[in-house]
Order: sequence, then C-alpha cells, then structure tokens
Amino acid sequence: MNSPRQTYVEPRSALNSALLAFGLLPTAAEIVCLILGVAVGQSWLFALMGPLLALVLVSVGLLYRNWPTGVRIDESGISIGAVRSAGAVRRRPTVNHQSWGLYTCPWPAVQSVRMVTDRDELKRMKTSAQYYTLNNRWANKAGMRRCNIGVLTSPFMRAALVIEVNPFAVTVSEIRPARFYTNFKDGHFSHLVEPQLSPTWVVPTRRPEALSAALLPVPGDRDFVNGK
Repeated sequence: MNSPRQTYVEPRSALNSALLAFGLLPTAAEIVCLILGVAVGQSWLFALMGPLLALVLVSVGLLYRNWPTGVRIDESGISIGAVRSAGAVRRRPTVNHQSWGLYTCPWPAVQSVRMVTDRDELKRMKTSAQYYTLNNRWANKAGMRRCNIGVLTSPFMRAALVIEVNPFAVTVSEIRPARFYTNFKDGHFSHLVEPQLSPTWVVPTRRPEALSAALLPVPGDRDFVNGK
C-alpha cells in the first residue's frame, strides 16, 4: 500500500529561537561559572551554580518535552507530535512528554482548523483551563488533575494551529499518568495527573503562512480561518 502523499511537514515546529535560548543559555552559564571558578579560584562563582542548576533543570526539561513537536499534513489527515518518528505512535510517554507520541486525525474527523497569531489569544491559551498541558509548564498548576492530550502548547510559541477534532475517530499514542509531589501544600503528599484526550488540538508553528497555504487546497466543508 502506498503511503499518503505529504503536502506539508514541519518537524521541530516548537523550536523557535526563544525556546532554544531558554533551553541552552542557562546550561552554558553553568559551564562558564564552573570553568571560571576553577580557573580564577573565586568561590562566589561556585555559589552561583546552585541557583543556576535549578534553572537548568527547568529549561532543559521544557526543551526536551517540546523537542519532537511537529505537524504533518497529507492526503489522509493532520498529524501532530513526533511526526518524523516511525515508532512514535507505539510509544507510551507520560503526560509530561506527550509530544514524543503521535496524534493523527483523518480529514472526515477534522471539524475546523484555524491559525492563531494574535499575541493576546496565544497568551490566553497558555493559561486557560481549556488548554491545560505540561508542555508549557515545568510543574502542574495548583489543583490540576488532568492534562489535555493533543494540546502541544509550547512556552514561547508565536503562532499555533488549532484543530477541532472528533475525539472518537482519531489515532493517538497511549499516554500514561504522572505523579507529582506537593509535600502537603495542597493537603496531599502527592497526586496523579491523568491524561484526558482533548477535542481541541494545538500545535505551534514557525511558519504560519506556509502552513495556512498548505491547508487551503484541502477538500471538504471544514471551516478554515486565518487568525490575526
């Protein structure tokens, strides 16, 4: 059987310059402090490494979570997640690392698609309960017990494709829950954050114009709207 003809593919679509800088610069600063501390024997440089290490863990962790995020459009439908990995659909990542899986919606199950580039709307998407995800935050939000699967919102995204899907007709990787420890700050020592398949999928893009152009020829009566 022939594979569907690809009309658009954008791997690493979350990796804009801001996310890469956030992910790599703290690590570079940590290494510089270590080298200078050894070279010039200044203890205050070693003291800086403790706070920097906490930042490194967060920045590298978020970069890793978003590293494989991508989007692919072909004759059969839209796929988001690790679109360049042949084995992605068989992975079983936790809710923290859902971008390492693959999520595919056939065209008959795509109800609408729209491009969002408005900064205010992008900011609301990062904080709205409708889009709660662990792709754009290191720890779970207070009271968060479910993570929306298919919402690949990245920390510094400047444009996003929003896809309304029929969740009963999609193919998705199996996502496992993750345990978070709050040390009784919320009355519990720990709790699980469970996966919850979202009827609204979000994927960042670095090329909104090209992605919009790839969607226009798609046949059918689905609604496509260019955001502002």
